[in-house]
Amino acid sequence: MKTSTKIWMCIAGVALVALGVMCILCPGTTLLSLAWVFGLMFFLGGCTEMAAWSATRGFIPMSGLMFLSALLQIILGAIMIFHPAPLMVALPFIFAFWLLFEGINLAISSFDFKRVGFRRWWIVCCFGVLAACFGVYCLVNPNVSAETIAWIVGLGIILDGIGNWVKVAVVNKVEKRFVKLHDRLREVTDIDWEEVK
Repeated sequence: MKTSTKIWMCIAGVALVALGVMCILCPGTTLLSLAWVFGLMFFLGGCTEMAAWSATRGFIPMSGLMFLSALLQIILGAIMIFHPAPLMVALPFIFAFWLLFEGINLAISSFDFKRVGFRRWWIVCCFGVLAACFGVYCLVNPNVSAETIAWIVGLGIILDGIGNWVKVAVVNKVEKRFVKLHDRLREVTDIDWEEVK
């Protein structure tokens, strides 16, 4: 790998770690950015589906549904991009409901694990109950939910930045091993040629 690529990966790692820290320190801005990103994803997904509809509408029956889906995604994406505040307010509640339902689902599934003979089923049940309780707590205190989302996003970005540094370190280590192996092979072939002479 080129040295310039390694330098850029390290710089990107520093930028990602800094961005992750900013996400954690500014949860409101993080939620606003997430709402805007979701809007952009919906908009681009709708544009892609609209392009697919225009290319296939002549030979796919019921292509009107594809057109309607694409149109709705584009409209919803545009609304989220230009008016992200409603989604920003809704995201903590969406996260809290998701956590509540996933926790309940995990707790119920743990009894299936017990039936099939999994001895530590109660650990899964405890995690499910804890997740459900935290979901209820986040519903009652949406600020906690917003901060949790910011922490999750921030930590994910920080881990991605650290991953860049780890990649550079691994590449350096592998390159050093290849150089040592190359030098050893050269020594062995030199010795073989001397023996042949």
